Amino acid sequence: MKRYSWITDIHLDQMHPETLDRLIQLLLDDEPDSIWIGGDISQADSLLEKLGQLDDRLQRPIQFVLGNHDFYRGSIPSVRAKVAGFCEKHDRLTYLSESSWLKLGNGVGLVGHDGWADGRIGDYAGSTVMMNDYHLIEELAGLGTIERLLVLQRLGDEAAAHVGQQLAAALEECNHVYLLTHVPPLRAACWYNEEAADDEWAPHFTCKAMGDMILETMKAHADRQLTVLCGHTHSAGICHPLPNLAIHTAGAEYDQADIAGRFQVD
Repeated sequence: MKRYSWITDIHLDQMHPETLDRLIQLLLDDEPDSIWIGGDISQADSLLEKLGQLDDRLQRPIQFVLGNHDFYRGSIPSVRAKVAGFCEKHDRLTYLSESSWLKLGNGVGLVGHDGWADGRIGDYAGSTVMMNDYHLIEELAGLGTIERLLVLQRLGDEAAAHVGQQLAAALEECNHVYLLTHVPPLRAACWYNEEAADDEWAPHFTCKAMGDMILETMKAHADRQLTVLCGHTHSAGICHPLPNLAIHTAGAEYDQADIAGRFQVD
């Protein structure tokens, strides 16, 4: 039996040292075989440093994706390339956006990608929400509403394509697959104060391209099970859009130490 601990939206750049100590101790006390991190680890200028600290202190495999905050004050392709290169030098770290699916145990696999809110759910054109992403990430800064939407959709499509390819491969061998991502793939999984996001916020907090792909894939594999682990909204909830599909969205607060979920695999 292997055990996995899931954390997400930890924002280490805004976490006090004593809170980080508590988080590290929680994870060590949990004694997982591996740790899954669902993004928003830090920001671009400190991300590699923080990943290195986690690797040094936890001393066990870490599989992770990145969140929108991890690209703040940076460029998306540049950050991804640097993280992939960093993982090549740190054997315990696996960046799932640049990785093939992983076999966890007998008939169980893990796939992952950062994901991206693609503006396709809700009223993007009418929304007055202005995410910090649109000021602090190089590819999104300074763009008009329509120009930005095209970039968001490209990023969402890219995420869905990677996961779709790896999920299809994993389902050929696995009865149960876990998908680690940052952005909720459906409105029903985009929780805020125990309710689904409205048309104002949903465009910036859901990835429809990912959701459409997941639904289509799992309808075609009714005898297989998919468990999606996401975050981003900082509000917790679980939805079951299909009998063989469960989506867990983790809650989070800044400068808090907690484990979002624990999973066991034979």
